[in-house]
Amino acid sequence: MRKALLIIDVQKSSVKDEGFINKIEQLQQNYAIVFVSRFVNENSPLLRFKVFKGYEDTELAFKPVFHAHVFDKNIYSSYIKEMQNFDEIHLCGADTDACVYKTAMDLMEHNIRPIVLTEYCISENENYHKMGLELLKRNIGTENLK
Repeated sequence: MRKALLIIDVQKSSVKDEGFINKIEQLQQNYAIVFVSRFVNENSPLLRFKVFKGYEDTELAFKPVFHAHVFDKNIYSSYIKEMQNFDEIHLCGADTDACVYKTAMDLMEHNIRPIVLTEYCISENENYHKMGLELLKRNIGTENLK
C-alpha cells in the first residue's frame, strides 16, 4: 500500500502555536513521502469572491523534511495529480473546517483513502475546528479520523 503525509498550509501568518508547529515537524519524520502545500493569494478565487482574506505570507512556519514535495495553491483543496497513485494520504494542517475538509473530500473522490490526523489539525478558532471534525465524520466516516 502506498501512503503519504500531506501538511496543509502551515504558514507563519496562519499558525502561531509553537507547540503545534513542533508537532508537525516531528510528525513528518515518520513518513517516507511528504507533500506540503502553501496557500498563495495570487489569482485566488477565494479572495476574488471575498470568502477568505488570504495569508500575509507564503513562508512555512516549520522546516519541511529534505525530501518533501512543497507546492503552492490558491484554492481550498491541496489535492494535486501527483497524489493519484497513492492508496492512502494522511492529512494535517490548517484549517480543519476549510482546506483540510475540502482536501479530504477530494482525495476520497479520487479513490484515495483520506486519514485526517485530528490532533495535527487546527482552525482559526476551536468552534470551527470542532465543526470541521463533525462534517468530516459525516462525509468521510469516523474510521478515517485518527
